[in-house]
Amino acid sequence: MQDAAMRSISTRALGNTDTEENEPRWGTARFGDRTNLVLKVRGAKESFVYDANSIEELVVGRRDPDSNEVPDIDLEPYDAQDKGVSRRHIVIVKRDGALNIVDLGSHNGSYLNGQRLVPNQPRILRDGDDLRLGHLVLHVSFVRA
Repeated sequence: MQDAAMRSISTRALGNTDTEENEPRWGTARFGDRTNLVLKVRGAKESFVYDANSIEELVVGRRDPDSNEVPDIDLEPYDAQDKGVSRRHIVIVKRDGALNIVDLGSHNGSYLNGQRLVPNQPRILRDGDDLRLGHLVLHVSFVRA
């Protein structure tokens, strides 16, 4: 009886729960002259589409209700505030012919394929990547225009 009581109150230790278990993805980071970056919010019909070659910097987040400042990609219509998206959550920048994602010190963190990003450190964005901002997920695709 004592064994049963001990089993019902003990909790299994999981170790580091800050990462998600995912299979690594190795999509291409390079794109041609006529390639679009497509960001699709999980569960939404619409996508954000940009000419990948013309991107210099795209700020992703939600509208600031105090200043009415709106990021380049406004996720407010997708319950961004309730899902923990910061007003200036991440930025997508072009470097050396590839797009990089940089967490801007967001409160709830950013994840690239389940790996938490270190704030202000760029990571290469690849076709097929998943980005999680708080609890809001964006799927990344490079699509020929």
